[in-house]
Amino acid sequence: MRMDEARTEGVITQARENPVIEVEGRYVSLDRHGYLVDPDDWSKALTERMAELDGVELGDDHWLLIDFLHRFYREFSVAPELPVLARNLCKDQKDCRWTRRYINQLFPDGAKMACRYAGLPLPVGRSCG
Repeated sequence: MRMDEARTEGVITQARENPVIEVEGRYVSLDRHGYLVDPDDWSKALTERMAELDGVELGDDHWLLIDFLHRFYREFSVAPELPVLARNLCKDQKDCRWTRRYINQLFPDGAKMACRYAGLPLPVGRSCG
């Protein structure tokens, strides 16, 4: 099988196939929107690499949200809608700053970007936003 590829800052794009990102010596497939093809490929190192490529510096609040989303998806096999996300983080953290506005301050593309970093598949409907 012939694979035409062009390297762009750690991302390999393949002709007629999904893009791939290299992290820790392995290649992880993404869909055309940048979401994981296989959620089992998720790792913190992958999230850090995605953020690096996007120019996002991850802090404690970023990781709180990413971890929550990852655990929620693992448990329920669905991404939460923003009101569910905010309500649960408010209860878990005893801190109700988790609004759409705050999440948009953390992530340039809002909750959808956070879901991508948490290893969730492409959101559908009102999930992740």
